[in-house]
Amino acid sequence: MEIVAEEARAADANAIRDSEEPSLPLDEPAIEATRALFTPEDSTDNVSIDITEVIQSCLKDVKLLKQHNNVRAIKMLSQLIAVSEYVKLRTLYKSSKTCKQPCLKASIAIARRMGKGVYYARQIRYNEMYLRKHHHLPPRKEYTRHGQYSLLDNEAVLHDVRVYLAAQSLGTVTPRMLCHHVNQIILPALGIEATITESTAQRWLKYRLGYECKEARKGIYIDGHERPDVIKEREVFIDQIDRYERYVAYGLQRDNADQR
Repeated sequence: MEIVAEEARAADANAIRDSEEPSLPLDEPAIEATRALFTPEDSTDNVSIDITEVIQSCLKDVKLLKQHNNVRAIKMLSQLIAVSEYVKLRTLYKSSKTCKQPCLKASIAIARRMGKGVYYARQIRYNEMYLRKHHHLPPRKEYTRHGQYSLLDNEAVLHDVRVYLAAQSLGTVTPRMLCHHVNQIILPALGIEATITESTAQRWLKYRLGYECKEARKGIYIDGHERPDVIKEREVFIDQIDRYERYVAYGLQRDNADQR
């Protein structure tokens, strides 16, 4: 009786599973994308992008960032060096017929050289693929909101924003001007149906573009004593002093002869 009951439960479970499977939509593109993402070995041989040139370009950006955020620049520099050494070692491993997983072994070897573990090795492989696709390192976690990246991660948007800022005079860049230019010119020209707020523009300038919010001063003091309004107020003040002077009490100093 127990065997019959178990067979009945198994038959019911199979029937329930068969009845539920048709109701679940099959998203084939998502499945293919997930399968490609979790492929053990990333096939990058057919990619025509030279990762060395991408790394050299990123190193130039790191030199500019060093003036504003030295800690972030050092971290980015270590990531780029790790990716560069990983690419060289992976190429060496691929030339060897005995190595079956050159990507995995090369990343682990570079991570151990830098005193890191398996997680950092996985980050090296991810950074290398991200550099090939986007030509820059992945943004930090504080740049993401609700799992979505900023519009500034779009290379075309970033390029147009930098061109606009470079054309502005020193001390004239404001978050409001940048917000207006992005919403009215850059995004419509690129066909992007989105807008940013002034606070977003302020965060872009401070955290992504290396600008600092402070008052612009020329360092020159100009005395306005010859302005017409200053001259008029001075004349009124002198007239008032002349009228009040008759009511002012003055003390008289006695001579030595008078004191005797």
